[in-house]
Amino acid sequence: MKRLLRQEENLDLKDPQVTERIFRLELGSSYGRYWDRLARTKQLAYFAVAGLPFGENPTDENIEEHGRQTAELIIKTLEISAEDDVLEVGVGVGRLAGHIAKKCRSFTGIDISKQMVKFAKKRLRAQENIRLIHHPKSDLSLFPEASFDKVYFQIVLIHLDREDAFHYLCETFRVLRPGGKAWFQFYNLLHPDGFKEFKYAVELSRKLGGKLRGRVQLYTSDEVRKFVSEAGFRILEDKSHLERLEQKYAFTPPDKHWYYYLIAIGEKPLGK
Repeated sequence: MKRLLRQEENLDLKDPQVTERIFRLELGSSYGRYWDRLARTKQLAYFAVAGLPFGENPTDENIEEHGRQTAELIIKTLEISAEDDVLEVGVGVGRLAGHIAKKCRSFTGIDISKQMVKFAKKRLRAQENIRLIHHPKSDLSLFPEASFDKVYFQIVLIHLDREDAFHYLCETFRVLRPGGKAWFQFYNLLHPDGFKEFKYAVELSRKLGGKLRGRVQLYTSDEVRKFVSEAGFRILEDKSHLERLEQKYAFTPPDKHWYYYLIAIGEKPLGK
């Protein structure tokens, strides 16, 4: 095993033949096992959360910059301030966490993968207001009601079964304080590039003879609206990006994938 890990420490992840060998059914059928095994080296953990930042193999430097751009958009959209307690669900290696923690009172990041949390703790050990937790369940049961002012999911819900995704939305409503806001990011099935992601998942499932636990799953804007509103949230239309086909932004997106994102910003009503 140690020899295998050494061989995988400096892979050329731009090579499709290399990545094809990585994604196997042997990664496991549970969320925790799948992401732990995928994140078995630092490079693979970085790749799992960011792909190829700016088209290059992931490194400490480019994953930091890639995370900064997205973090700034989340900070601005959720209006994260120095008085806020913030939760990131699916913190991964802390690609966004280090940037967002600088803007809030306290930052909590949880992940279902113990490996991811291990790498995140190494990257963020110098920041004192960050708490990183390995939570092996698909819920937020370790937090009491009204624990946070802001919650966000970025490149997380797309890897979950719909039942689990909706449960997370309901749990987010529970742990938010009244007036708190949440960022929910999905992939758009109706966008041509989104549908390519879906077709890739179909083809890979057929080739492997089964479904990868972390495969990408997609939604329509109507489905996202239904999920978020049924979880109790008021959708903030002026902050959300829920166009039927392609999103229109007043900023330059960090990468081309953003055009087939669906981003819903939900607010927990006062008195709830």
